[in-house]
Amino acid sequence: MKAILAALFRLGTFALTVGAGTVVGLLAIPVITRVVGADAWAVQVLVQTVATLFGVAVAFGWGTVGPGMVAAAAKEDRPQLFLDSLITRSYLLLITAPVMMILMALLRPKEALFVSIATAAYLMPFVGAAWYFVGEGRAMRLFLFDALPQLLGTVIGVGILVLTRDFTLLVVTQLIFNVVAVWVSSTVILRSGEGLKANFSPRNSLRQMAHQRHGVITAATGSFYVNLPMLAVNAIIPSQLASYAIADRLFRFAVTGFSPVLQFVQGWIPAAGAGSTNHRINRASQLTPLLGLAGGSVLAAAGPWAAQVLVPGTNNFGYNLSIPVGVSFAAVAISQVIGLACLVPIGKARELAASTLVGAVIGTPVIVVGAILLGVPGVVWGMALSEVVVAAFQWRVLRRYLKSQP
Repeated sequence: MKAILAALFRLGTFALTVGAGTVVGLLAIPVITRVVGADAWAVQVLVQTVATLFGVAVAFGWGTVGPGMVAAAAKEDRPQLFLDSLITRSYLLLITAPVMMILMALLRPKEALFVSIATAAYLMPFVGAAWYFVGEGRAMRLFLFDALPQLLGTVIGVGILVLTRDFTLLVVTQLIFNVVAVWVSSTVILRSGEGLKANFSPRNSLRQMAHQRHGVITAATGSFYVNLPMLAVNAIIPSQLASYAIADRLFRFAVTGFSPVLQFVQGWIPAAGAGSTNHRINRASQLTPLLGLAGGSVLAAAGPWAAQVLVPGTNNFGYNLSIPVGVSFAAVAISQVIGLACLVPIGKARELAASTLVGAVIGTPVIVVGAILLGVPGVVWGMALSEVVVAAFQWRVLRRYLKSQP
């Protein structure tokens, strides 16, 4: 009973982290648009979107496969693993941030100062320790030392915006608190280690990056085919962009809502020791499809109603879209747990990267052709097919591994 309660507490804390961030983000939007207008807010959203793409180069796979690496590592080795990654990701930040700043300044020359500061603010979390705390299974650490400072930065920044009506001060505040989050979380982790060696040699960082090649391939490919449908709709059928935007929002909200489950499983699998890892991986692989199918079914059935909540009135979002969105979510829920929580701890990061490449190779032409022939439903079904291929590939790899174990 104590174990069950502890597991529920950990899951609840992960949910608190995700839920608090979502609520704060949603509540901030109407305040910002009321003070500075929708056009200025759109510039902030643009910087945030571009930062997710450049952030792949900063995180360099640690955000994707890092939790599994931490979970599989001995406790005494984990702080050194984090220190090596922190040094390498700091170098990557120093290289990536100026490039993105120049790009954003070229795109928005009138807001060059704003977009430059915002670039630094929104790239900073990719140097953080969220993935490390997830791998440890320390949900409260994740909330207190990583998520909470960032949330405070947004809340206080919005308050300063209301008082001063200066949008730049909001992102300055966010930058300060995001730096604090990295400093606090890094200090907490590094103080728990003994005999740590800080190797600032660029050659050592290059070796670290070489080891992370499968993780960064996974992250980059995943980012590509997650954003491809929006790009395809915008380029081929721009008049239907609003319909796809609803599908995209519902899918992303559902995936965000599932993330506490993924975070919990990533820490739960190694918690009982190496001797129980395969047993827990097997159990997770049995239960995850049930969760994914249940969630996907709810999303498919309730999608039109949820679309009315998001966009009241005539929005052309019916079951022809909600069903493939539900299929996509079910496949993603399965692939996230199988791939990130199960394959990484058993040394299958290469196969994880291969699965995302296969999904992109198959899904890309299907999405483009679907947009041309069927419009938004074709795009969403193409996305669903891509996600199903990824999940099936990873499932097969895991079952082969488990069958080979005594």
